[in-house]
Amino acid sequence: MFSNSLIATVALCLGLANAHAIITPALGVTGAAVRADVQRPSASSECGTVNIAQSLDSSPFTIADPATGIFNANITDFNGGVDGSRQIDTALVSDNAQGNFTEAPKATVLTNGDLSPTVVGSQPLVVQLPAGTVCSGGATADKCLVSFTTAGGFGNCVVVQLASS
Repeated sequence: MFSNSLIATVALCLGLANAHAIITPALGVTGAAVRADVQRPSASSECGTVNIAQSLDSSPFTIADPATGIFNANITDFNGGVDGSRQIDTALVSDNAQGNFTEAPKATVLTNGDLSPTVVGSQPLVVQLPAGTVCSGGATADKCLVSFTTAGGFGNCVVVQLASS
């Protein structure tokens, strides 16, 4: 009924559809991020399928400068083109790190990745929290959660700790 080429094509497409770019350090990911760690953020679940409450305090984090709100992250794509875009389209901030992004302010991406990379790789990101942001989440009461979405529609959340001033 089904040809081998049709089955192979469907299997290939399903394999490519599961994840294409990840921003690190990623919520819920310890060690090196792999393709299966990438999420597909949505309005109802900006961190994808990661359980925020269980992952927040055990996840690696990046540190934001208290005076400027600037922090660094990296983005890695797992295939080229817009589907593997390393360009951030949206960066939403949950200052209490509970993951409520309904009316969340946007962070500013100062250094962005490529819209349509021709090769698989990584790029640094430089991001600035909105002025006046006070990170108050986690056991240390100094963490924010930033939800990133790429031009390809993939992404994830990153824990940001506001450094002591």
